[in-house]
Amino acid sequence: MAKAQLAILPAGEGRRSERRIVNMAARLREAGTSMIDVEVQNLSTEGFMAEGDLSLEPDSQVWIKLEGLEPQSCRVVWAEDGKAGFEFANPLHPATLELIVAVARKPLPRGHFGARPQAAPR
Repeated sequence: MAKAQLAILPAGEGRRSERRIVNMAARLREAGTSMIDVEVQNLSTEGFMAEGDLSLEPDSQVWIKLEGLEPQSCRVVWAEDGKAGFEFANPLHPATLELIVAVARKPLPRGHFGARPQAAPR
């Protein structure tokens, strides 16, 4: 059986690199504020898009904490309706992106999305 693959969105629409659909939990902090929980929707070596209880202004600096990485400094590129796009101050290495994607990959729920139910033990 083939392993599930996360969707890859090609570069385009003004983006410099392809994005990976990840839907993973992260923590975000603006200078002088406390951490908030966000859901990273997509991720690339250059940046990411997150959703949550966000009220950010474009060009503001924030820190994102992704599982398995030190906090990363980034700039808000756009923000609207609880979603925002961010650019990393220091782009991620492609191998680091692959590691994050591998950690974010979750097994398919049994009986959904083409996953085959396991046979009952005899």
